[in-house]
Amino acid sequence: MRRLRRSALEVAPVHGLLGWLYVAAVAVFRLQDLALSIASPLPLRRDTFGACCFLVSVLASFALQLGTGTLWVRRERRRGPVDAALRTIVVYTLLVWAYLCANSIAHPVTTARQLTHFTDFPTEGTTAVWCFAASAVALLALRTRAATAGRATGALPHG
Repeated sequence: MRRLRRSALEVAPVHGLLGWLYVAAVAVFRLQDLALSIASPLPLRRDTFGACCFLVSVLASFALQLGTGTLWVRRERRRGPVDAALRTIVVYTLLVWAYLCANSIAHPVTTARQLTHFTDFPTEGTTAVWCFAASAVALLALRTRAATAGRATGALPHG
């Protein structure tokens, strides 16, 4: 449970800051859209989401540094199909999320439209929410797996 808590605390500053940066970009480029919800599956105002993300990031960063003096514990990168799949999910879902965030700022009308011409579901907004969540869950799984492997071998150097 302690490894899971530490792993979650390591994911929170990253994804909290990313969520806040998206809302900050909306505030800069589309101020009138701040009060709109993020997407239909997440009926939360953008400005509220941004404030919550910022707070989560700050509190998790503080907790990590208070407990260990560092934000991120360096761990050996694991090989194998599970870890490779998790790393791929983290990177590519964040890329899709970043694209859809930029698109929602440049072309906000498309947020409620279907993602592709192949099917009516999901919408761009729904996909953005799913991608953000999938990247956070995959990163949490990676950090937890690395902590478990490091704990088993005794190799958890700080840095």
